[in-house]
Amino acid sequence: MKTTLAMPVWNDRVSTTFDFAQKLLVVEVEGEREVSRKKVPLRYRSGARKAQTIRDLGIQVLLCGAISRPLARFVSQAGAHIYPLVTGQVDDVLAAYLCGRLSEPRFLQPGCRPGARRRWRHRCDFRGNNQPWQQTTKEV
Repeated sequence: MKTTLAMPVWNDRVSTTFDFAQKLLVVEVEGEREVSRKKVPLRYRSGARKAQTIRDLGIQVLLCGAISRPLARFVSQAGAHIYPLVTGQVDDVLAAYLCGRLSEPRFLQPGCRPGARRRWRHRCDFRGNNQPWQQTTKEV
């Protein structure tokens, strides 16, 4: 099954804050292997317009650093599963996601405690369901 995921990037690293990102790396994966990748400029500052870009690109998974609640709401409503508080080199983060190792402390932004993503997801379930962020890969 193909999955389209995206990461906001800056200098080959995951951007620290998605709200201010200007470039998005879009990667299509099948199973545990990368099929294609491309960089896409994020031309808009508005959360609604960024979310529309996410929808237009068919992005199903967003791996990002910090993200504001309003923008997370827009992105979730656009249909993307959000994995927040991610840090690291783009290739390392992608490999960790594909093998189900994204929960390792080295991929968690400085100052965030282990389990922060899990708590974040439960506080920010914007899609109105009881099981936030049903995952397409192994548990984070």
